[in-house]
Order: sequence, then C-alpha cells, then structure tokens
Amino acid sequence: MTRSRCAAITAVLLLGGCRKPVPPFASVVVGDLRIDHGFAFEPITAASGAAYFRIHNNGTVPDTVLEASSPTARSASFHGSSMAQLDVLEIPPGGEVELKPGATHLMLTNFGNPPRAGDSLPVTLKFARAGVVTLQLPVRRYGQ
Repeated sequence: MTRSRCAAITAVLLLGGCRKPVPPFASVVVGDLRIDHGFAFEPITAASGAAYFRIHNNGTVPDTVLEASSPTARSASFHGSSMAQLDVLEIPPGGEVELKPGATHLMLTNFGNPPRAGDSLPVTLKFARAGVVTLQLPVRRYGQ
C-alpha cells in the first residue's frame, strides 16, 4: 500500500471518529404503539418546558392519547404549532404522530425542581386502547 493511500485511509478513519455523538432518547412499546425519539429540553425557567417524541400505531384501529402527566410538573398538556391546547392526540392506524420543536409538543408547566441536562424526566401517557405507559425522557441542553 502506498504512503499516500495509508494517509488517506487514516484521515478518513480519524474524521469518522470526530462526529458528534447522537444524544440519548427514550423508546418503549405498549400494545400496538411504539413510542420513540423521546427527549425533553432543559427548561429555561421553572415555569415551563417541553417534551418531544414520536408515536407509531402499528395496529389496525386508531388509538388516542387521553392524558399526560409528570410528577415533576404541576401540569402537562399537548399544544399544536400555534400553541393552541389540544384536548387529545389521535394516532391513526398504520400512522404516526410526531411531537417536535416548533410543532406539536407536550408542554410541562410549574416544575417543583426543573430537570437539568443529564437528568431523566418521567412522563406518563394514558391511551384509550393501549393503556398507561411511563417514559423516562433524557433531558438535553438546547441545541443538543
């Protein structure tokens, strides 16, 4: 192998190792639902923060998120991209609902002790069909 070829291979290997690590996220399966890519950003104040995740419905009938709660926040509610509160979230059969920054999200308000980056934020979701599940959402700094 030529010297220039060895240098090129070494450079590729070194650059590949310099990528930012993928931040952690939560995932869980309950009934026909798979919830993944779950995380929360560290709240700027104790007044409010947000959580994000994706819900896939692998079943043949719709399911609905009836309620969300967290022991670390006084209230939890779903909000659309216009910040309007949503009463429920319906997940169509074979479809998904994605909660993400700048779009639909789970708003958590009035934290007793706001979670910090590196913490785990428990969020419990109650579904009409699948039942109840608690996610342990990793808390990230903004931009992570």
